[in-house]
Amino acid sequence: MRRVRTMSPIQRLKKFFLPGKDREFSKKLIHLTVPMALQQLMMSCVFLFDTVIVSGLGDEYLSASGQAGHFTFLMWSGLFAISGAGSIYAAQYWGKDKDITGVRKSFTTTLIFGGLVAIPFFIVGFFFRDELMIILSQDDRTRELGSDYLSIVSVAFLFWFMTAMLSSVLRSVGITRIPMIASGVSIAINVVMDSLIVYGFLGFPRLEIKGAALSTVVGAFVELVLLIVLARKTKAPITFSKKDIVRPEKPLLIKFTKASLPLMAKDQLWALGVTVYSICFTYLGVAQSAAYNAYSTLGEFMNIAFCAIGSAGGIMIGHVLGTGDIEKAKSYSWRLLRIILISGVLLCPIFILLSDVILLPFPNLTPEAIGYAHQALVIISLVIWARGINFTNMNGILRAGGDTFGAAMIDVGMLWLFGVPLALIVSLLLGLPFWALMVVISAEEVVKVGISIGRVRTYKWAKKLV
Repeated sequence: MRRVRTMSPIQRLKKFFLPGKDREFSKKLIHLTVPMALQQLMMSCVFLFDTVIVSGLGDEYLSASGQAGHFTFLMWSGLFAISGAGSIYAAQYWGKDKDITGVRKSFTTTLIFGGLVAIPFFIVGFFFRDELMIILSQDDRTRELGSDYLSIVSVAFLFWFMTAMLSSVLRSVGITRIPMIASGVSIAINVVMDSLIVYGFLGFPRLEIKGAALSTVVGAFVELVLLIVLARKTKAPITFSKKDIVRPEKPLLIKFTKASLPLMAKDQLWALGVTVYSICFTYLGVAQSAAYNAYSTLGEFMNIAFCAIGSAGGIMIGHVLGTGDIEKAKSYSWRLLRIILISGVLLCPIFILLSDVILLPFPNLTPEAIGYAHQALVIISLVIWARGINFTNMNGILRAGGDTFGAAMIDVGMLWLFGVPLALIVSLLLGLPFWALMVVISAEEVVKVGISIGRVRTYKWAKKLV
């Protein structure tokens, strides 16, 4: 009998870190990643600018906008799940001989499902905001300010869901510049309005936290309009015109439902778990809550590279799976993970050394809040590589092949069976300090890495869907 040669652990590591060159992979990844990273950077900048502007009003204002923002984050997680499911099919249809009819059916389906997410969130955020803030905060003044913020910003939900669906489908067919430009203009408008109406500069009324919400709504509306105009001007495959609304067949709706429901469960239960984390910090105090919300905003910057590479890699894998080249898709997955791991290890000491610099945009926070935010940045920097790997596995590799159930079980299971119970024990039962709660959040990411890598290695995601 012929003996099968198996690789030693050292040989496996060498193969992982030193694979052969693949110019096609590198070229496509850069082409998709750069515009997506720029868009993510611009979005992070506006979130940071909003946070900095509001923080200048005081810790209570920052805590209010941050806690109310968790409701928005919960809504966005649902939209991200729907757009992700749509991008799975749009990418594979496009990879399958540029099947534009299939892409349009995917777009129509995402609009329907996206509306089913955004409209209920708008109703709750607009009509039941006072009751919602009772859950999200323990401080009366914070609740009042958060309610004012939600009364306006919830209108943006109705624009965001259409923008999210159109942008995701455009990116799935390789068009990344149009969403980037539309997002950039929206951000510029948001920043200018924030600068004028939050504090009442140049004769404009001083609207404080309501001004920050209003600028977000105007920016969301402009982004949607500009996205449609640019798509039509460049004759993109999808332009939000009447011909793009194609009724999907029942089999596609069933497939889409099976793909989207686990994603929605995963993303929204994950977002709800993160919201529980934020509520735990409110029990520690206003300064701790403000610090956590400041850290959350800064964390968007720290995750830009990982989000862009992971999302771009998922689109590439989806295109390859659409052609039926399963082995190439497997190869792409490990190349992605190698890039993420190396980037995370290199960025860890940089983020730690620059933690004081990163906090410079928040001079108006109290020294106590700044101290807590510094602790959060140092602790999360130590596990930034784990966060990158988990994002790439859940939202790139597994999602590209439709293994949404596996991704949901890992993400939701780890959060609700490990992270959330420990966070509640640490904050509510034991009353441990801020850093202990951050360690719990970080530990969840590290444990999840081994499980998510194990799921990728099963290759249950490596299949053609269309």
